[in-house]
Amino acid sequence: MNSKLILLLFLIFAVVSIQAQHASQVVLKDIPFEPKIPIKKDLVEKLEQNSLYGALSKEAQSFIYWTNYSRIYPKEFKELALLTFLEVQPKLKGKYANSLMEDLSQTQSLPFLEPESKLIRAAQLHTEDIAKNNGRVSHQSSDGASFGERIKRIGYKACSAENIAVGNDPNGLSSLLLLYLDINLPDLGHRKNLLNPNYTKIGVSVKELSNNQYLIVQELACPELAKN
Repeated sequence: MNSKLILLLFLIFAVVSIQAQHASQVVLKDIPFEPKIPIKKDLVEKLEQNSLYGALSKEAQSFIYWTNYSRIYPKEFKELALLTFLEVQPKLKGKYANSLMEDLSQTQSLPFLEPESKLIRAAQLHTEDIAKNNGRVSHQSSDGASFGERIKRIGYKACSAENIAVGNDPNGLSSLLLLYLDINLPDLGHRKNLLNPNYTKIGVSVKELSNNQYLIVQELACPELAKN
């Protein structure tokens, strides 16, 4: 049986007009991906200092951990995660994989992504909406609201972006790698979101759909300006 990951992108910035939506679909071999990557205890401890992180599901915690790991240790992520993934899924090798290896090699350690309550709520509301809408994946909610409108509803006022993935990996590492690869998406929007040094806040929600697929909604954002 093949596993299928559907990757969607919606780029938007706080007061900038909405950009076009892009989607990619990749069918992979149904092979478990469980690389032996040493856990960064200092990263886990930093995340656990945030009470919001502790209240999340194990799946959401895992996706936040791997997203931070990939940004803080990009070269290790390339060596221990990406290269291993490409050996397991060789059909993914090519120009997108080559450009990602180059980007990760040239990227310096990026800022830590701190879980943020409004972004977590935005992600949770959207996963719930998608699940209620028969799993139809979109950045537009069932009531017609765009990503920008949804972010305004929850009161977040800073530049932000959203990535969505659907796959059969509850820990989300293979979904994260496919977001980075951005197969057949020339603008590499997911990758640019993930490697954006201006983003320091994150919200994630993971929900199991009826077809044994895991829906992941990830919100990334700049910090809100402190009120005077």
